Amino acid sequence: MPTVLVVEDQAETRRPLAKLLRQEGYNVATAINAYEAMAAIRTACPDLVLMDVGIPPIDGLTCLMLHRQENPACEVPVILVTGFSDDNTIARAQQLGVKAHLVKSQFSPEQLLELVRQYAGPAEPASPVP
Repeated sequence: MPTVLVVEDQAETRRPLAKLLRQEGYNVATAINAYEAMAAIRTACPDLVLMDVGIPPIDGLTCLMLHRQENPACEVPVILVTGFSDDNTIARAQQLGVKAHLVKSQFSPEQLLELVRQYAGPAEPASPVP
């Protein structure tokens, strides 16, 4: 079962994203800051990371850059799910190889799931409850 790491400091965003992915059959891990994200990537090397840019104490793109320097063997794909859509953020994301950029409140659950399927692979169907 593919694992998706959701890196988001705001619970009102993190929880619905995690719930949506679990309902689709993905294994979900969460992190609320850059240090938790780096530790989770280092130990589990998830199939995909959904990353906010505005996470403490360093931004999500710096977190990604540090991860790639420290862990080149774990080339996990990253999708930004963030409120940042300025040219500088988009340029930095492209330089770091971010696969997609979704602006919070401007995408549908199906758009997100389509990208997750593309980069993490299809989820396993949920087992029926006996």
